[in-house]
Amino acid sequence: MPQLNISTLIVRLGFFLSWLVVTPAIAQTTAQSPSTTISIPTSQPTSQPLQLIVQTGPGNNGKETLVDAFAKSTVGKVFSGEKSLTIDDVKNPIFWFDTAKDLAITILAFIPRFIGTMIFLFVFWLIYRGIRKMIVGSMKKSEVDSSIRDLLAALVKWCVMGFGVVIACNQLGIPIVAMLTGVSIIGLAVGFAAQETLANFIAGIVIFLDKPFKVGDWIEIDGTYGQVRRVSFRSTRLLDMDGEVIVMPNTYMLSHKVVNKTTHPLNRVNVRIGIAYKSSIDTAREVLLKLTSGDVRIAKEPPPEVVVENCGASSVDLVLRFWIMDESVERRIGYEYIERAKKTFDEAGIEIPFPHMQLLLEDTSAIERLARSRNAA
Repeated sequence: MPQLNISTLIVRLGFFLSWLVVTPAIAQTTAQSPSTTISIPTSQPTSQPLQLIVQTGPGNNGKETLVDAFAKSTVGKVFSGEKSLTIDDVKNPIFWFDTAKDLAITILAFIPRFIGTMIFLFVFWLIYRGIRKMIVGSMKKSEVDSSIRDLLAALVKWCVMGFGVVIACNQLGIPIVAMLTGVSIIGLAVGFAAQETLANFIAGIVIFLDKPFKVGDWIEIDGTYGQVRRVSFRSTRLLDMDGEVIVMPNTYMLSHKVVNKTTHPLNRVNVRIGIAYKSSIDTAREVLLKLTSGDVRIAKEPPPEVVVENCGASSVDLVLRFWIMDESVERRIGYEYIERAKKTFDEAGIEIPFPHMQLLLEDTSAIERLARSRNAA
């Protein structure tokens, strides 16, 4: 699935869920309820006093909440202290029968609202399943690691069903605000304690959406060359040319330069080698180009070439450049052609210079005594 479709879907879902949350709150605010008028005198005696209207009465659009209904029952009055139990009430079976009947009537009165709430939650569950199927399906096609898929699926579930539970509790009249406040405080504390983990998780989501690389790609980052084996919610694992698995945090992968060798069908290999100034550049070029002929790993187009990169202090630096189709052999074929170039130059009599130092000694008395002592020996 294209990235734009997923982003648009998430944005639209956010607007839809926000509308579902805000609409009951607006309806509750604008519902008709008893009001109290409070007069506030102004500083000027001749002016009319200002009137402040304070809304009172039951919330939830004027509907009696479950807490209010329970408070009016016999059990609720006992718990709130409005009614005290006596020994005679405890011994009287009729009292317990009336109490059970009162509680049953209170509960039965909320059954229609409970059924409507369950239908509402079922609709949210269907929305969650549809979103989860689309997101997980697109991540499977992109070969995203299973840990990220499971974590994002759980995140979508908690977000969608969380909105549904909050609205359902509001419809039933269950006070959910205090509970959400406590959960928010706990979430804030956990967020501060796990800043690095959350940063790596968000970076993993960015890697999934931006797709700078995927599992199976050959990449180079900060001098490390290897194949991406896994992208989890916390780290990215590379298998380098030494057979070692390198674990890098996702934030590190986003903050450093990453060279993806797999996105382009061709990759160029540069083999650098120097020759002596007295050697012929044309002869060295001809020898190096003959090495590449017949190698099926090297692309025919663009053709291989040999260029002069630099005239150094003791050598003319040449670069054999060719293109390969399999990025996994880039390092190995580079090492191979350095060795082959050295052997071919030896056979062709082309000198490969190396840095050397010439030491000149002045004719001093100390040197003369040293020479005489060596001659006497």
